[in-house]
Amino acid sequence: MKQNILLLILLIFSQSIFSQTTDCDKITLFLNEKEAQIAKLNLHDPDCIPLHYLFAKDIIKELEQFKNEDISRVTACSTEKFSEIINKFDALKNSVQLKYDSLRVLKENVYLIFYEKARSEYQFKNEADGDYYLQRALQYNATFPDAILLKLNKLLDKKRFEECLSLLNILYYETEMDTEQEKQAIAFTDKFYNILYYTGDALVKSEHAAEALVLFEILETFCLNLPTAYCNDDYFHGVLRSKSGIYESYITIAKEAEKRGNPKIAAHFYQYAQEYAAANPNLKEYEPVMEERNATAAAPVSTVQYVSNIPAVENKVARTKDKVVHTEDKVARAEEKSEPKLSSKEIKTKYDNMISQGLALCLREKFIESYKMFLEAKKLEECACFQTDFRVDLMIHELSKFVGGE
Repeated sequence: MKQNILLLILLIFSQSIFSQTTDCDKITLFLNEKEAQIAKLNLHDPDCIPLHYLFAKDIIKELEQFKNEDISRVTACSTEKFSEIINKFDALKNSVQLKYDSLRVLKENVYLIFYEKARSEYQFKNEADGDYYLQRALQYNATFPDAILLKLNKLLDKKRFEECLSLLNILYYETEMDTEQEKQAIAFTDKFYNILYYTGDALVKSEHAAEALVLFEILETFCLNLPTAYCNDDYFHGVLRSKSGIYESYITIAKEAEKRGNPKIAAHFYQYAQEYAAANPNLKEYEPVMEERNATAAAPVSTVQYVSNIPAVENKVARTKDKVVHTEDKVARAEEKSEPKLSSKEIKTKYDNMISQGLALCLREKFIESYKMFLEAKKLEECACFQTDFRVDLMIHELSKFVGGE
């Protein structure tokens, strides 16, 4: 009986020792895992800093929880093991706290790291990487003047004027600039105005009034919303000159249609001109021309004189006819090329842009290119995912006769 009691005591004692050894091993394993995690915390890559700041915060919480809930079990370990665990715990706690403090500071200034990396990439002509880091800088601090100024110059180089306008509003109304940044802002704003004005002016002179009007309207918005010291009446005159050019382009197309014996398209463009003049009352000097042309536009088709014996027109039609015959085939082949799938909104935006481009080409008397553009727009209607524009069918129908000489 005594022997059995002794064996039972020995069994309980051995199980207790095994349990203590197992607990000590688990504690050591836990601390080793935390040590590996702390070693991987990155203080140099700006893409990692915000996330690794959160990792460090979690590790501190886990070590604190270990201290409160599990440290008592360490006393059951051997003296050597106990000393090893305590020393390791203290070292890990200090190490992660130092990294956490550094990451907290870096997180607040990570936009500066992205900005400097962007500048470095641009210096080495790595535009794509520079664009990426600059965008990341602005994601973390959308009102950082240096990043905004750098982005403005990059957008201006790419002629993305409307995006410049949005950023300029942020720069002037949402940021706090120092003296040097204000000087850079003034220099950029002056450059922006001059580029838009002189580019628009050149387009008007080269009879590209529709493109010019886009620039002058951006300039008009700029002058209405930003410091007026940069603006004078030039931009407003530019708007008027562009609109006058568009009006004249409508009349030119209508006259040419008459010459080619296409009274329907002539009537449409006289109507466009009339509506455009009505919508822009500042173009009053063109009203006499409109009154003269209204009678022609309103006349029955049978009363319009056909002019089919002009050699120059016939020769031009003959030269272009073969190109037009194959237009639809070319467009179809182009559509067969693999393109990334677009959302309904993206398709509608592309559709609207094609209509605007088609009309602009028509205004510049590039009738074949305009016809092709409307054919491409028509193809997009197949998705049946947006409301179509009646002008597509109208322009395809009329331009097919106009450029085909039918």
